[in-house]
Amino acid sequence: MAAALMVFSGIVVTPPTAANAHRTAQASAWVPPSAGQFHSARVRVARALSIAGNATATLKVTGVGTVPATGVASVALNLSTKATAAGQGALIVYPSDGNQPVGITGARYRGDIWNNDLLVVKVGADGNVKIKNTGALTVTVRADVHGYTLLPEAVTPASAAGSRFVGLTPARILAGHVVPGEGDHTFSPLGMGGVPTSGVSHVVFTLVGSVTAATALIVHPLGTTRPTDANLHASPDGYKDNLVIAELGTDGKVVISNTTPTPVKIWIDVSGYFATPEAAVAGSALVPVQPTRLVNNVNLGGYANHTFSPLGKGGVPASGVTSVGINLTVRSATDTGWVRVFPTAEAMPDTWVAGYPTKTYYNAGAVVAKLGSDGQITVYNGGNHPVELSVDVYAYTVPACAPPPAPASSGVEIERYSPTTVLQASPLPGASLGTLEYAFSDNVGRLVHGRQGSLDDFNTIQWQVISDVETSAVSGRPGMIEQADGRLRVMALTTTGNVWLRPQAAKHPPAWAGWTNLGGLMSSPPVVAKRSDNVVVAFAVDAGGTLWASPQEGQNGGQGCWSPLAMTGLTGAPVVVRVATGLQVFARDTAGTIKTGLYADGSLSGVTSLGGSGLTGTPAVAFYPGSRLRVFARAGDGSIVTQMQDAAGDFPGTWEQVGSFVAAGSPSALLSPITGTAEVVARDADGAIHFTGETTQGSGTWRAWKRVDTDIQVVAATDPTVFPYTGSSGQTWAYAVRDLDNRSYVFTVRTNPAAAWGDLQDDAVTFVPHTLPEPPK
Repeated sequence: MAAALMVFSGIVVTPPTAANAHRTAQASAWVPPSAGQFHSARVRVARALSIAGNATATLKVTGVGTVPATGVASVALNLSTKATAAGQGALIVYPSDGNQPVGITGARYRGDIWNNDLLVVKVGADGNVKIKNTGALTVTVRADVHGYTLLPEAVTPASAAGSRFVGLTPARILAGHVVPGEGDHTFSPLGMGGVPTSGVSHVVFTLVGSVTAATALIVHPLGTTRPTDANLHASPDGYKDNLVIAELGTDGKVVISNTTPTPVKIWIDVSGYFATPEAAVAGSALVPVQPTRLVNNVNLGGYANHTFSPLGKGGVPASGVTSVGINLTVRSATDTGWVRVFPTAEAMPDTWVAGYPTKTYYNAGAVVAKLGSDGQITVYNGGNHPVELSVDVYAYTVPACAPPPAPASSGVEIERYSPTTVLQASPLPGASLGTLEYAFSDNVGRLVHGRQGSLDDFNTIQWQVISDVETSAVSGRPGMIEQADGRLRVMALTTTGNVWLRPQAAKHPPAWAGWTNLGGLMSSPPVVAKRSDNVVVAFAVDAGGTLWASPQEGQNGGQGCWSPLAMTGLTGAPVVVRVATGLQVFARDTAGTIKTGLYADGSLSGVTSLGGSGLTGTPAVAFYPGSRLRVFARAGDGSIVTQMQDAAGDFPGTWEQVGSFVAAGSPSALLSPITGTAEVVARDADGAIHFTGETTQGSGTWRAWKRVDTDIQVVAATDPTVFPYTGSSGQTWAYAVRDLDNRSYVFTVRTNPAAAWGDLQDDAVTFVPHTLPEPPK
């Protein structure tokens, strides 16, 4: 995909340019847009905001420059502050619709110098933040947004994907370098301090400066015009520091510009980076919180440590957190020095987060700090005398997900005669019954959708090619499902290995939105299911045999990025069934064994093998009341075999043969809504469909296999797809196949009503054939 321009229904994906080669990962996979991803922006939102002592100002931080007007969750806000008289004070920055935090610090200011503080700040629903001046002096504030994240509801399939945070154990990557007066220092952080050599959009570091006369340093990407806002004001009264989120420029390089004639000596301590959407690395999403104090005025002795855990405090979850955005405030009454922050239980680095440059002034320094394996953080006092330490939390990060590894092969072959997906949609306004919706990929890689308005007239179906894929074809059975608001979502595997999504823009009148690349490097088509909360989850298997999941970001939201699950060694597409406790997943491994596990809370648990070996094709599952499942599979000799959960939910681990029929393809099964018996259909080597079912409800004994014999003799080129639906005469079921010309047929079941309450004889079930209109040529 990276080698050519792609156009999918108006969505254009361009390959990375040579100037941005550092953004290219090992393959063309990328993660889709998601809440908490970081988007770059650099825009001034306040030039000279004056805030009187003990007063509060409201500042608009959205709708300016490239920052969206709505849907913003947080901004990286760089504050430059200076009091109008001698003395010092502090500012508290918080969301406009939140209560003013008590006893925290955002930025520190003084009257003799400009000071800088970068904070990740939660944004109010109106797009504003509030700044409370807790000091007695009037302070002048310059404020610049250096990036932002989005709320989940603001992320749509058409949104641009952002970058994901990766926390690092802090490391010094520049020490004592001199930025000449009115000159630049250019460097690349790639490959240094844990930063990879590619797939990086921004590097996060603490910039420390030492100078003999007041000056300002500006950090910006190489190849761009120098901005006007300063990242760090250095002054001669001691070392100054500030957190920097530095976007990389040409060749992955960053420029530090000195705006005055006085040379500045600098140190750079990296603490993390943001991975690009296409980077093959698991990053994290950034979640802002109402600022809260975690550590309050602790006395930290010289050369001593203070360890604390932020988990479960101040809005930070009790588990699943990778890093926390914290702001430290330090002061020593007797000497100067600095503090460093690092993950507990790791070797202490030679780095810097915040200094205390004079004996009387407080200083603040922020960092997005990686947690130790025990969920704790250590603060070390690098000075000789005790300091007063406070720590406030502003944000945290939780794991996002990464693209699967690149496949060994060059791509995915088009699967010929893959099965059709069929579902019944919810009724349109004013209707009592929903339409039947069909989707299949044809033998040249087009995705075809059909809608049947009249359930009694199969000639009313309207076919439409919806793939519109110019440089890549689709392959395999598409995933199709109705989301919470009734709009369809269709997903398909392309020959690049990426999974693409096309949702409906409107249910009535029906209209399709554009295609969105969900990324991934998969070998199986996507399979979709809805959780009990009506959130759609997509499942697929990558080229290495690992199962992955992509959950929707809330009802009707964008599809989230892929996460690997604890089921490996697989081949082919999985089968997913919703049960009372989650989504039960079945998949075949390379040894021909069916594995199963329960997907809940974003992870897969209880993975077990159903025993046996040499099974082929895709399994089928019938759902019984009480979330008991019966699984069917095709054995190596072509026979259909089955096993069923017991009352405790356990599978016996042994397969029982269902009659003597020899199948050429995978079975398809369901619990009949008419009789309450499990029914199975399968295709033989001549393209004829055969069927069987239980003799009585839940018996596990089977009627003799029969060939579907109607006045229309269809040679099925695809495996059958069974589906339940409600027609004008009530609940029923049918199966769909296509022939060698890719023409579709539906066979509706006809069952003797009396058979529903007694033994089903071999002739109790028959089928009525329906020839659907020809698909588009």
